[in-house]
Amino acid sequence: MFTILFLSHVPNLWAMSYEEEHEIAKEYISWLEARNLIIHNEETLWTLQNLTDRLAEQIDTPLYHYKIYLVDDRSVNAFAIPDGHIFINLGTLLFVKDIDELAAVIGHEMGHCQLRHISEALSFQKKINIAEVVGILAGALLSSKNPEVGTALIYSSLGGSENFRLSYTRIQETEADKFSKEILTKSSINPSCITRFLVRLRTYSSTAETPEYLLTHPYLENRIASLQIEESAPKPEARYWSLTASVLGLLLTEEEVKARIKDLPEPYNRLSLGIAKIRSGFVQEGLTLLEGIDLPQAYAWKGLALYSLGEEEQAIPYLKRYHLSLDASLALADIMEKKGQTEEALKILAPFEQYHPRAAYKTGSLYQKINKTCQAHVAFARYFYYTKNYKSSTYHIDKALACEDKEIGKDVLNEMKDMKDSIKAQAK
Repeated sequence: MFTILFLSHVPNLWAMSYEEEHEIAKEYISWLEARNLIIHNEETLWTLQNLTDRLAEQIDTPLYHYKIYLVDDRSVNAFAIPDGHIFINLGTLLFVKDIDELAAVIGHEMGHCQLRHISEALSFQKKINIAEVVGILAGALLSSKNPEVGTALIYSSLGGSENFRLSYTRIQETEADKFSKEILTKSSINPSCITRFLVRLRTYSSTAETPEYLLTHPYLENRIASLQIEESAPKPEARYWSLTASVLGLLLTEEEVKARIKDLPEPYNRLSLGIAKIRSGFVQEGLTLLEGIDLPQAYAWKGLALYSLGEEEQAIPYLKRYHLSLDASLALADIMEKKGQTEEALKILAPFEQYHPRAAYKTGSLYQKINKTCQAHVAFARYFYYTKNYKSSTYHIDKALACEDKEIGKDVLNEMKDMKDSIKAQAK
């Protein structure tokens, strides 16, 4: 049996309190949301979170409830922040060759969280506040385009002399690699996927932008050598092809999809192009491509295509069967609203309303329709906040804050207060 690394080597676990970690994470995620850098697409996120949960189940005493996010950035990278939040760039999903490689990336970042590496780095800072930490995290994301950096750049930015930062970061990365190797093995995933991913990454990263002080090339060689695992061939299967087809069809242009689907087998190549066609407005062509594909994503986009053609009754069975995406949920909610089923429409949009502008605006309109004024103000506050209309957002925040706790709940009231504080901070 393998022992998870944090049980045998625990650095300064109390360098930062969990409450401080939570505040930092909340502020940083708000920063990302305000810039539309987080992709809210349940078709993709379900697979990522399911894989994350599978790995987390193998930790004897997990320190966090691990949550994963998809970042709208084409660079091949991933990073972790305090409070158990893991971020995977879109470019990484386009780079991995099977689900196991994706698990290796997630396991590595999970290791950084479970070993509390940021907390350890912060212990060397005499004084640093939450705003400064969020600024460091934000700067690292915006400046790092090299896949060998990732979380390492964040840690290197947090403290110590240049030489100390470099050596300390390398130690942390090695620890995270070992953590990933052990947790993959406990999850019945062949850890050779780590070596395979790093070897291919080495070739890719030779052309990426690299901060000189990280000396990443010899560093990556050492990471591969220290793992002592022979490389193996990728083993893509249905889950991987389905995820890849969704990512291509949902998030790339039609031209890019056409160039990339040559590597996808049937019917995933048709699924990807069919989704892209419907997104581009070529609805009938998309429907033809999706014909005969027995996959959930195909049903969802058939429903969307029929909805856009005005064939709403035909669209309902497809959309009800699979409406994890925002577009499908908005379409189904619109149909339910027309049928007078406003409460049902609100339930459909609930998973998206807190994060996505279009869902927030539609939700606000639905709440207005049934005279739930306080809830409408909350939804419109979110909509205007994420579309950066801070004057209108503040108006609705103030209206929401004037409501009773029992009307919208303490958590939502606290969210409104946090949004107002964030608007004030951005104004400064």
